[in-house]
Formats: sequence, structure tokens, C-alpha cells
Amino acid sequence: MKMRTLRVAAAALLITVAGAACAENQTADGSGGSAAEPSANVTFGVGVDPAYSPIYLADQDKLFTASGVNVTVTQFQEGTGGLDAILAKQGQFTASTESSLLNRATRGDIKGLAVFSQSPSFIKLVARDGISDVNGIKKYGVVPGTVNEYATNKVLAAKNISRDSVEFVNASPAEMPALLQRGDVDGYIMWEPWPSRGVANGGKILLTSGDIGYVYNLVIGVDGAWYEANKDAAKKVVETIGKACEQLTADPAKAGSVTEKAIKVPAAEAENLLKGVECKVRDFTDEDLKRYAEIAQFQQDSKIVEKAADPASVMIRGLV
Repeated sequence: MKMRTLRVAAAALLITVAGAACAENQTADGSGGSAAEPSANVTFGVGVDPAYSPIYLADQDKLFTASGVNVTVTQFQEGTGGLDAILAKQGQFTASTESSLLNRATRGDIKGLAVFSQSPSFIKLVARDGISDVNGIKKYGVVPGTVNEYATNKVLAAKNISRDSVEFVNASPAEMPALLQRGDVDGYIMWEPWPSRGVANGGKILLTSGDIGYVYNLVIGVDGAWYEANKDAAKKVVETIGKACEQLTADPAKAGSVTEKAIKVPAAEAENLLKGVECKVRDFTDEDLKRYAEIAQFQQDSKIVEKAADPASVMIRGLV
């Protein structure tokens, strides 16, 4: 396997969306005030794509405050930024793919609380102009340690292509469309809006993750130690995201408007990208844990992590 790394010019873009401080001094049950005074202060890290629309909505419409939790929503260029903030004790909550959470859970005390989004079509494989078949992709754009890398492996396995026969080019999601246009990569399988950006640069969608048997999950993650000391507050955060999902399901156009306000993606485009995405807070299932175990084993086999995470201990069941 050949490996080439491109230096990333844009690292962890940090934008503070709402004001509040970290909660290092909360009481054991998370109670720090009355209904008029939020009971906990929480920093919540998210990525910059439409899939995070329920958190954008909960922030913009002050749903977190109404539930009694004071939340700062912080945007990172990649969903893994929120996980890294937890590891650095700079945040308590995050939203990320199950793959990224399992990866970071091998480095510190990070737990999953619930699934809030899933789709077989939000992650797509886009190839550059002139390539109409997966077998024509010789250079894959990869974001190491993310669901993109796992999905790339699923593509290769589904098409019986050896990993040693292709090249992996490491870069950030935002760099992928330009790399595709220049021919620095032949294709990449990524979450929206980056596949659509690739199409705008002359690329073509070849398949979705559902075509290779993968329905991605976005998971609400939390600092494990903080969770143990603030279970009531954690439950309120999860319930609030659930309410936001209910609103977005009833009014899909709202997902577009809150996304446009949060990350400047046009509302109509954001709404279109979210078609086929189920926004619903739910508990982890046995089927989820089985798939997560496959992902964790892939990460170990590919030497992404030294030891595979144990989904049964990372994911907390019964909160929802």
C-alpha cells in the first residue's frame, strides 16, 4: 500500500456560536440552579455539515436553555474536533460518526449516549471526470481515523479490490473537491456536502454507503467522567436533541434555514442534502453494537488503533 500525505492548511476551525463556560465544578447530580438558572454549563462540539442541524436548531432556538442546560455550541472543521476537545478536557459533549467515536474512545474516557441521525445515502462515493466505474479509482482521498476511511475499506471489499493496489491521499474533507478537480485524487467516499461539492467540480456520484451495506450513524458522545457526575444534565441534553429532531422531521425546511444560519450553506441546498436522513434520537440496538464491533476491528486490523474499542462498554444503553 502506497501512502502520500498532503499538509492541511486549515486545521480545526473554531467558531463559538453561543456563550457559556465549561462545567468542571458541577455537583454530582448536575444540579446547579433552578428552572430560571441552567443547572449545568456544557461545551458541545459539532462539525460543519447539514447532518448537525438538530444541534444547530437547539442552539439557535434556545431549546437547551429551556431544558435547564446552558450549552455552548462550538463548530470544528471535522466532527472529530469535538472528540479531541473532550480528550483535552475542553468540552463535555460532541456529535460524531460511530467510527470516529470508537477511534477516540481508545485514547480516553469517551462514551456514546444515543444515535440521533442515520442514513444509507448521506455518504457518497464521487469520482473525478473521466472515471465511470469504481475499478477506475486508483487514488482515494482519505481522512484518517474517520468513517470516510472505514467506508473506503467497505468499497474496496465490496468490489474485491486489494488495498495494496490503490493509493491513499490524506487530506481534510474541505480539500477533497479541489483535489478531485486537479486529479490529485480519483475519488473519495464522504458525507455531504463534500460529495456534492465534488460533483460541482466535474465529478460523478458512483454509489452511496447503502449500496455497500453501510448505514451510517451519528452519535451523541460525552466525557465519561463528566457523565457519571452529571447524569441528569446529560439526559436533558439528549432529550433536547430529540425534541429538535421531532421539529425537523415535522418541518424539513427548518433544517435548511438553521443550517444556513450556522454554516452558510444555502437553505435549499442543505434541505436537499438531508433527504433520506432520519433525524431521531434512539437507543443503541444489538444490531448497532454488532456493526460497531466490525468497525472497531477494522480500525485495529488497519493499525488505526492499537486495540479495538469495545462497543458494549463505550455505548451506554437505556438512556433513551
